[in-house]
Amino acid sequence: MNASPAGADSGLSSTRPPSAQLVLRLYVTGNTHRSTRAVENARRLLEVYAAGRFELEVIDIYVHPEAAIAAQIIAAPTLVKLNPGPLRRVIGDLSDSNKVLAALGLNAFDTAGAAPPAPESASIKP
Repeated sequence: MNASPAGADSGLSSTRPPSAQLVLRLYVTGNTHRSTRAVENARRLLEVYAAGRFELEVIDIYVHPEAAIAAQIIAAPTLVKLNPGPLRRVIGDLSDSNKVLAALGLNAFDTAGAAPPAPESASIKP
């Protein structure tokens, strides 16, 4: 992994396990404090909630503006969940883990890598 959020040479960096189930792209603007924080927050969150089951590609839109145009990125940092669908986007430094998980629809992922148990039936008492 590169220390730079977008990779020093190509503007791209990727964390890809052999069988990624969760595929995301993080669009950043160079090696700014906000971009670095977004990369760190994304990786930390994914290591907890999808350890070993995610691919995170970091794209520096200063180096690859065509990628931002193709993905219709209008602000950075932007995290895009590509797989599993539906496609979802989160804009910002990703510091609020609960909001990021909810926005990406990842509430079903837990630290063990399985969906959480279904809620118990509630009974109404008179």
